[in-house]
Amino acid sequence: RQVDKNLILGFDLDGVIFDFTDLKLRLAKERGFKLKPDQTPQEIIKVFSLESTVMVRKLYPYLPEKLVQKLVRDHDDLVVHETVKYMRCIKGAKETLKKLKKKYKIAILSNAKGKEIRAVLHTLKIDERLFDAIIGNDEVKHPKPAPDEIIKAELLVKVKKGYMVGDSIYDIRAGKKAGLKTIAVLTGNHTRKELAREKPFLILQSVADLPKV
Repeated sequence: RQVDKNLILGFDLDGVIFDFTDLKLRLAKERGFKLKPDQTPQEIIKVFSLESTVMVRKLYPYLPEKLVQKLVRDHDDLVVHETVKYMRCIKGAKETLKKLKKKYKIAILSNAKGKEIRAVLHTLKIDERLFDAIIGNDEVKHPKPAPDEIIKAELLVKVKKGYMVGDSIYDIRAGKKAGLKTIAVLTGNHTRKELAREKPFLILQSVADLPKV
């Protein structure tokens, strides 16, 4: 069907365009995180998917703020200089972005920092020029599930309707708060049941299914 450039597609990054679930599990083990009897490995991975300051505070709730900020800086540097080597593009993601770019304005809206996003794109050989906006958590006051990243992208791209595509409940909540239709994908660490509770507009197996719908 005909689609014009008055629609924006906002994409989360981790779990939608790339995946490094195995690395997150390895990091959890290396750093000595032990599962409680009722915890699954996926629950630990979800913590690693949070914005870095929130993640450190959850993992080390009694740590002084000064040390929290040091750990956050160390974490961010590690992502840019080390972790990116282990990231792999989700099958069909690159081709999907190129197809959608022809008809939509597209943006990355991530709880990673801008330098991390660009390091990932460089590693995956995805041209930054595919995106009309790239918004990291360091460019807004509140990361997802707040709608700040989406609102900033709408202002930059000058579009106020479209879709938010993400793999987590936080992406869906942010999209709804911003008034966008939401599309959940199952390539992340939230289950179909968890995502369905948020009542997204669509649930797809992967971002590669987007051109068909």
